[in-house]
Amino acid sequence: MHQKLLKLQLEKEKQEKKKLTVKKQLTEKKTVAKKEPEEDEFEEISDKELENFEIEGLDMEKLTANVRNIVTKSGDEGIFQSDLWKKMKLTSRDGSRLALKLERQNMIKREKVLENGRWTYKLKIAHAPVTTESIEAAPCLICPVESKCTLEGEISPRTCPLIEQWVITEFINVKKPKK
Repeated sequence: MHQKLLKLQLEKEKQEKKKLTVKKQLTEKKTVAKKEPEEDEFEEISDKELENFEIEGLDMEKLTANVRNIVTKSGDEGIFQSDLWKKMKLTSRDGSRLALKLERQNMIKREKVLENGRWTYKLKIAHAPVTTESIEAAPCLICPVESKCTLEGEISPRTCPLIEQWVITEFINVKKPKK
């Protein structure tokens, strides 16, 4: 009786071990599949091809401006490349090439990220656009000695404490998330 129980227990352990091995193998296959890069990555595009890249029937200047606006509005968080293409109604191929072109023109940054087990890109603005709000508080606009201000003079933007304070304030305001 004791031997039968022992035999049954050993058999049960073998089956459990086999199930675990199969489960592990399936998990490994899924992990490998998830880590493959997205199909819309076109890194081997020549500079000349990108420079001349256009999407037939679309105004590239307007398209570029729209992309910049959307990426700018996404803020520090950025926007997934695939979300942008869906929003713009572009194919992933055209979208990827456009992103590469804009990155090489230093308009946007592409940041490679692992999302849901897949490599993709987040697009972020390379340089924050200047707005009128950013210069409205500039001290030079109301400075009483502005007419005497020169780069090499006694009164100079290089040594002006008002400009220094304004720049610090603007920098802090830009870094704060907008609500």
